[in-house]
Amino acid sequence: MRTIQLSLKEQLIMLCLITMISLAISLSDWVLRGMLPSLKIPLSALNAVVCMYWFPMVGTYVLIRKCLIASWFVQFLTFHSLMLLGALCFGLIRAKLLPVSIIGLKEAVLISLPWSTMIFVAVKFYLAQKHLKLEQQLRKQAEINLLHAQLNPHFLFNSLNTIASFARTQPTRCEDLVHDLASVLRYSLSQSGLNQANKPTTKEAWVKLSDELVILNKWCDIERSRFGENLNISFGIDEDLLDETVPAMLLQPLIENAIKHGKSVPLRIWITVRRDNQYMLFNVRDNGIGFAESDLANAHLKNTDIRDKRLEQNKVAHFGLEITQARLELEAGSRLELSNTPEGGASVEFNLQVGSMAC
Repeated sequence: MRTIQLSLKEQLIMLCLITMISLAISLSDWVLRGMLPSLKIPLSALNAVVCMYWFPMVGTYVLIRKCLIASWFVQFLTFHSLMLLGALCFGLIRAKLLPVSIIGLKEAVLISLPWSTMIFVAVKFYLAQKHLKLEQQLRKQAEINLLHAQLNPHFLFNSLNTIASFARTQPTRCEDLVHDLASVLRYSLSQSGLNQANKPTTKEAWVKLSDELVILNKWCDIERSRFGENLNISFGIDEDLLDETVPAMLLQPLIENAIKHGKSVPLRIWITVRRDNQYMLFNVRDNGIGFAESDLANAHLKNTDIRDKRLEQNKVAHFGLEITQARLELEAGSRLELSNTPEGGASVEFNLQVGSMAC
């Protein structure tokens, strides 16, 4: 398990907060005492900050790191002991600066115990929340990696079957298609979650829409070669959106799903990307048989529910849709909208916010 620690910035912020709180309390205390303003009062307040807060906090952090103290109880005893020592030192120095008595052991315990408890609990609570956030990020990245690992073989096997059909009859065409497939695979693997594991967020896997369309057209050429005149794929893209970014390899499984389940000859597929205010609207529709009523009824389910249902039934239906829906929700917080067109074909639509990511 990865160790969660306070960064240097977080340590400085915490020390500054403690300093401001301590100075405010100390100065207010001297005002209530009715003492005349003098340089010794802020010096005494600064002495309280250094002896009772900075010294115990920094000292405890160093001891925990150097001695590898894992027990929370021992960590708290260390912190409380150093704060108790700091309170005694503060009392001695304050007595030399101002006409007040030295802080005794009992008074030092009463001062240090609530403060050490409050600070220790606050730090541990913050670290626990930080740890939880990191776990959620790692779990999300692991799920995205799994989805990419499922996606790559899915289109790889279908494309290889397409190329194999040209191996004997049209070797030159087969060679061209192999180069197209190599470009698609290189692009997919380079942009996949598996190669993004060392990056801080999945946002790094977003690519320009123009780059995505270049690779998508190479993949479509492979499919057109397989089906010939029985497959027609056309694009309608708003040119103003070409520099916008999208999750890599997002549209390909939607088109593949339409080819697999369209069951219409000839099959026509339209891919459109247009702007609607602050959103990019993506639509993939065909002139096939459309979605079954059960598919439309399950469209409102969460991705985890859909995957669990698929496993229970031990079958894969509209696999590309499920992968894309899961990726959209994980990477962009968006959802697929499934419907049937008035002519009977299937339509898949989703939206992404314009300018939500940067390359």
